[in-house]
Amino acid sequence: MYSKNLHTMKINKKAVKTFWDQQAKKSNYLRPEGISNLEEDEELLEKKIGLETKKIFSWIGNLSNKTVLDLGAGTGQWSLKFAKSAKSVIAVEFSKGMQDLAISEAKKQKIKNIKYELCAAESFFIDEEIDIIWISGLLCYLHDEDCENLLSNCKKMISKNGRLILREPIGLQERFEIREVYSEALKTKYSNTYRTSEEYFELFARHDFKKMRDEDMFDKGSDLNKWSETRLRIFEFQV
Repeated sequence: MYSKNLHTMKINKKAVKTFWDQQAKKSNYLRPEGISNLEEDEELLEKKIGLETKKIFSWIGNLSNKTVLDLGAGTGQWSLKFAKSAKSVIAVEFSKGMQDLAISEAKKQKIKNIKYELCAAESFFIDEEIDIIWISGLLCYLHDEDCENLLSNCKKMISKNGRLILREPIGLQERFEIREVYSEALKTKYSNTYRTSEEYFELFARHDFKKMRDEDMFDKGSDLNKWSETRLRIFEFQV
């Protein structure tokens, strides 16, 4: 599945957008969380959602009176959860198909404190102080310069005591790049960049974000750690 590569091959943004537009069309047989997580096994998906929700909210803490920015919000899996206790949520997504699913789900749940922005995450900027910036499974689809642009904007938006929480798949020993490789499981071509934790520490440090803590999302030996070369990891940064 993986191929080691030099840092020269940019991810094709149009191909990534097409991938997520196509993924959104699976709503006739997948629930929103399965679409965002690329997980079609209902048992594994339910286990994943439960474990992640518990850990993420233990990290984020009380969201009362806080504004949350969800960059790369997808079908709104996390925006919807945050909105139940936050003052407000801004959900940024570049795939209209994915955003439409998020808006539809919010209506079903009668959640009204989410503002939706159809925009590439790395281009998004608002002249407003954000308490919590949430980035989930997004940077792996962005080229290095887009990550730099995104964090430059985040630095300008985050409040003085704000926090940035990153949930991202990483390469354990080295960086892996996949460029439009056909996935039998997904039945389409797929691109991704699995950066190492150290690359993320250096990337965030260049924009004055200090790492507060980081750890694997799932315990060692979990069946949710599907690939030996990668892990899903969670990070907390502050300026």
